[in-house]
Amino acid sequence: METNIISVKYEDNYEPKTFGGKAYSYYTAIDVKVGDLVIAPTSYGDKIARVSEINIPEYKLEMIKPYLKLITDKIDKQKYINDNQIMKEAA
Repeated sequence: METNIISVKYEDNYEPKTFGGKAYSYYTAIDVKVGDLVIAPTSYGDKIARVSEINIPEYKLEMIKPYLKLITDKIDKQKYINDNQIMKEAA
């Protein structure tokens, strides 16, 4: 069953272009695949994150569903990795 809930891992603050640590869940308004880079809203501002899981069942997040934020932008992975440019992909 497909859902619009995904899991992401944020870019490391000390090693740019690496993604690790704890996974965080979000709703998404865009079509993403595992490995895509997105702009994730956090309490400290927007962060670049890599999608680590898609179609997470709602029952797994029942307790935190009211707190999930929405991801609306995907960035061009190649331009970011190769040229360090943050370019949003067209819908």
